[in-house]
Amino acid sequence: MRTIFFNGRVITPENVFNGGVVVEGKHIARVFKDDDFEKTGTLIDVKGNYISPGFVDIHVHGAFGAPFSSGNIEDLYRGTRYHAKHGTTSLLPTTASSSHDEVLAALKCYKKAMEGPNDGARILGGHLEGNYMNPKCAGAQNPEFLYGADPHEYMELIDTGIVRRVSASPEVDGVIDMARRLAPQGILMSMAHSDADYSMTMRAIDAGFTHITHIYNAQSMLSNCYYYPQVGICETALLSDEVTVEAICDGRHVPPALLRLMYKIKGAGMMHSTTDAMLSGAPDGKFKGFGMDLLVEDQVCMLESRAAFAGSVATTDRLVRTLYKEAQIPIADAVKMTTLTPARAINEHNHIGRLAEGYDADINIFDENINILATMILGELYTNNLANN
Repeated sequence: MRTIFFNGRVITPENVFNGGVVVEGKHIARVFKDDDFEKTGTLIDVKGNYISPGFVDIHVHGAFGAPFSSGNIEDLYRGTRYHAKHGTTSLLPTTASSSHDEVLAALKCYKKAMEGPNDGARILGGHLEGNYMNPKCAGAQNPEFLYGADPHEYMELIDTGIVRRVSASPEVDGVIDMARRLAPQGILMSMAHSDADYSMTMRAIDAGFTHITHIYNAQSMLSNCYYYPQVGICETALLSDEVTVEAICDGRHVPPALLRLMYKIKGAGMMHSTTDAMLSGAPDGKFKGFGMDLLVEDQVCMLESRAAFAGSVATTDRLVRTLYKEAQIPIADAVKMTTLTPARAINEHNHIGRLAEGYDADINIFDENINILATMILGELYTNNLANN
């Protein structure tokens, strides 16, 4: 089957130009400028809107009424379908700190879904967030299930073959040894919910940590103890050239001005956006999640006590909108931070994250306000509202 998107503004990691994309089957056959294409196949007039790669979210806990940690495959599919409607074409469903059996059941559910037909955003593997994190920086993680890293326990999770990423606090017992064991296996080791100082963070990087989870949220940062400024794990990650940083770019978890500052330091190739979503689509009100009482208001999710944020209600289209409209980051880089850079972090950048010949046909069409008009996943149109545009 041949599909041609034409009359659009094509977004690449380097620039934006007028043109379109030719899709053959499940892959991109050609990216062209202006009207340089043969008019054979299904022609889709993009009407001057943007054509971008499908968005990639490597830290997402689910959506409203669709928790990814429940171990229920229907919950998982409801979440992947919801996020696909907002432009996410690939994701890592993410666990939260809970009992070992519950985490194991969630990972087995992800694996079962991967072995079946695709339903919404594609699952690339699993992300283990917890249980090896510092209770002092728990945020919305349930402190009842935060403890040291025991290889007899965590290797049962790793042996499911589904874990692509582990978020943990390097200062917690056993975590440095865990990084030395898992990083050589190609698992992305990410510093998370940590009170580490500069020295501890550098030890973690030396052990194999190459990433930081939701920077400036539930992490140590610049402080002024007895008048002597001290950097935290956030500033150390920004200083370290080998560390990629992940930010929840919903305009609430991190102020747009700080997003812009981090972008100036790291660039779009070493900083990426994520939703960390758990209640996407939820109205304002009180809910249960992560085994805790939560509150949604002002387009953000938090503990009912307001002591900490709790995941988010964001979707990836909102991330791009915040980066582009509020943080004033060029559209090509805002998209790169939500496509190619997270894909590279988990070593999937050879087939997703850019519009190029041979890449998977994961494609979004959106307008100047980043409203999703059409989404294609592996060569099949998942949504198409261009006729109404």
